[in-house]
Formats: sequence, C-alpha cells, structure tokens
Amino acid sequence: MIKIFAFTSNRSDLIELQLKSFRKHIQEEFTFTIFNSRKFDHDTTEYPKINEECKRLGIPVFDVEKDDELIARCNAAEPRFGVFNRGGFWSNNNCAGNYSACYVWEKFMVKESGPVCLLHPDLFFIKPIKLTDYLKDTPLCFMPQTRPNLGGIHMHDALVLADMARLPEPEKIFWWGSKVNGIDTDIGGQSFFYLQRHPEINPTLIQQWFREDDPTTDFHPSEYEDVGINDEVVALHYLRASNWNHRPEEYHVKKTAWIKKRLGLEG
Repeated sequence: MIKIFAFTSNRSDLIELQLKSFRKHIQEEFTFTIFNSRKFDHDTTEYPKINEECKRLGIPVFDVEKDDELIARCNAAEPRFGVFNRGGFWSNNNCAGNYSACYVWEKFMVKESGPVCLLHPDLFFIKPIKLTDYLKDTPLCFMPQTRPNLGGIHMHDALVLADMARLPEPEKIFWWGSKVNGIDTDIGGQSFFYLQRHPEINPTLIQQWFREDDPTTDFHPSEYEDVGINDEVVALHYLRASNWNHRPEEYHVKKTAWIKKRLGLEG
C-alpha cells in the first residue's frame, strides 16, 4: 500500500485523468488524497470545481489552510515578500505552491508510517509501475534540481517517493523555495540542507527529459516532460497546466487531447 498526495489550484478536468492513469498503471494498492490550494486566491471560481470533482470521483479532498507557525517560518526564509498579502490572499503563485508543498508534507505526510508519494496534479503514469519497488534500497526517491554554484541538489515536489518508517527526520524536510547560499531556488530549495545533513540516504534520482518542441505534436511549443526512473520512462508531466505562461485555450485543448491519447485514455 502506498499513499499518494497532490495539491492543486486549477484544471479540475485533469483530476479524473490522473486517477485513471493510477488505476491503469499502478500495480499495488494505493490511496489518493488531494489538497485544494485555491481557497486563498483572488479568483476562487476553480475552488468549488475542485471540491465537486473530487466528491464525484470519491477522492478525499482537504483545504490547504493557514498555519501561523508555518507561515512565520516561510516568511523568515523569504523576507522579500510574505506568503500572504495584506488582503489575506497568496502573494503570488510561487508562494501558493511553495506553502502548499510545506503544508501537505508537514501536516499530513510526516504523520504516515509507510510509503508515500507526493506529486504534481499534472503528472501521469504511462506504463505499469510498482512505486514501492523504488524504495527497496533507499527510503527516498525524488526529482533533483540544482543551480550553478549551488554546491549540491535539492528535492523538487513534482514526484517524490518516501518510506517514512526508514526516512531519518522527515519532519526536517522544508519544502519552501528561497535563496540557498545566496542563489534563488524553486519549490523544495530548502531541502538542500536536509540532504546535506543526511548523505547516508543515497536517494534514487528521478530523471526528467524536457521536450521543448516535439514536432509530432499539433501544439507548439510542446513543453512537456518525460519522467524516468533508472533510465526507463514511467510518467508524463504535462507541465505549466496553471497556464502562468499564458498559452491560448486552443493550445491546452490540443495538449490535453494529446495527453489522453498517449495515455491510452481517450473518452
């Protein structure tokens, strides 16, 4: 049994697609829980859609909530702007993602005593996979990120596998993304320090192959990732489903149709 957790703020239409990919390809028992991070967004139109879709599909859904202690730690790590603005909304989308990852991990996932998975809501498995197989020789498996002169790697939250029973000090993993050694990082940047403290973990690193413009697609630039473990592609990462880069609606219609076809989940 592995427990899968994701947080999302938009694209409620991808929830069923992701669940179908799990049911088709995960070769072991699993549970799936979603956290709705749209509660503190200026535009809350997607908030009820996420809850309604989860209810329809029978997926447990919880709100990402404000926690004063966690907010204070995040603000201290990134003093240039707070997690929330004066109106009580997210300062920006990066803050929403960073805080949500921290909240889900610290308030829920660290309380588990077995295998867990944290992933993005636009990541889909594309072939039979037993996730716990990748935790046999190590308690941690994740996508690494780094920056020039960072001096190491940090964890990225797009796909993480962890065996909480064997992982040392899981509560010390801080998913906030901010400056590390004076260098800006993405979500999970502060996990650099955890990995530096625990070199004995020897994690399995998940590979990412960015397809900037696949000529076989009918949407351009294609901007997706093939995701691999031990050089085998096991998942597909839609990427940028939040549309922060302002692609037209037709682009996402074509990309979603292509994703369904590649997953063998048309209709």
